[in-house]
Amino acid sequence: TMTQAQFLDGIAYSEDNFRNERAPHLHVDKKLIRERFDLTGKRILDFGCGMGGMTLWYATNWDCEVLGLDIDRHHVHIAETLREKHGVTNVEFSQQNVLERPLDQKFDMVFLNDVAEHIQFPVLKEIFKQLEAHLAPGGQIFVTYPPWRSPYASHVSHVTKIPWCQFLPESVLIPMIERNNLQIVGEEESTLLEAYRGLNHLTHPKLMRVLRQTNLRPVWRKSHSVLSKLGVNARVFPFSFLVTKEFLLLEKRS
Repeated sequence: TMTQAQFLDGIAYSEDNFRNERAPHLHVDKKLIRERFDLTGKRILDFGCGMGGMTLWYATNWDCEVLGLDIDRHHVHIAETLREKHGVTNVEFSQQNVLERPLDQKFDMVFLNDVAEHIQFPVLKEIFKQLEAHLAPGGQIFVTYPPWRSPYASHVSHVTKIPWCQFLPESVLIPMIERNNLQIVGEEESTLLEAYRGLNHLTHPKLMRVLRQTNLRPVWRKSHSVLSKLGVNARVFPFSFLVTKEFLLLEKRS
């Protein structure tokens, strides 16, 4: 059961993601999306929308129709609460496992923001296959995620106070997480330890292996790091450990 404190924390977090252009882990995403896409008139799917911050951001920045899907009912409850609070009418939220209840409409654009790293690879492959099958002609899929070498990819560095803590021995790291094992908003993953255990250690080569089992191909990629503005190739060792976010645009193979 979600407590009132967790509900209020979730509302505050999601509302910041929605309304704050400089939201800590989304400002680069928002800047890139504005630069690359015009979502006007598009049918958008925000897959794994979480508590709906980005879903509402799409809907209020473009004249488009947006569907936010998430498997977690607590997340969807918070998203729906914010939709009603801000009177956003071109958004619909749904709690849905698409492998049990498949999609039934086509989309011009599908976003997976910080979602793919939470889904185990056999399931991720089936999800991509279904998303591919429900792209409208010319439709695209935009995937963002923190690669496993990222300083913050563990999703627990804010409590361990150690960047790259995912590379510590589990005999050291797990007790550190357990000592700070906060309750988080979520029914599927309700503690930091559950969230850490659920990560698939995603990297670009691993994602490519998944996509090769589908009919999707990458048409654009960006690796963001503190070195991005210096023109340094951050994908090569050791600079790859500084990449904080990967962005990948996918289309159907012709």
